[in-house]
Amino acid sequence: MTKRPREDDTESVTKKLRVNPELEAMKVTLDNLLKSANEHHEEARIAAIDTASELEEQWTEATSARDKTKAEHDAVHGELDTASQYLDTFENSATVKMLKKASENKTVGTLVQDHETIRDALTKVENLKTRLQTTLAELKVSLQKETDSAAALKEKLTAAEAKVETISSFA
Repeated sequence: MTKRPREDDTESVTKKLRVNPELEAMKVTLDNLLKSANEHHEEARIAAIDTASELEEQWTEATSARDKTKAEHDAVHGELDTASQYLDTFENSATVKMLKKASENKTVGTLVQDHETIRDALTKVENLKTRLQTTLAELKVSLQKETDSAAALKEKLTAAEAKVETISSFA
């Protein structure tokens, strides 16, 4: 007579699962593909961050150059205004008008000489004013180019930052 084992004394019988080599190979392939995809995601994210960082550095340099040019433009503009005011003030002064009349009359030699000396000084101011106008025009062109360049870099930076956010949000 065989004794039936008690239920609590039964050893658990576990079935060994049959291993399908093709299925296991597919699992390994999928695991490798997932790992590779995660690495590619991280590489893409890092590349996007690097691009954004480089653009930010270029934008910072561009805005710094633009601000420097703007400060120089403003300084030259101020000097030009001052030179214009000096010319207006001195050319329209009663003394210069009197010296001009005296020079035309040529009766008092010292007044003729004073007129020539003042005329030379005023010519130097006029020449300086002309140079300042040329410099100001050049600075205006440079400032516009630098402003446009900084704006274009800012647009690229904004797009690059958005790309970083997009790639990062994939995870």
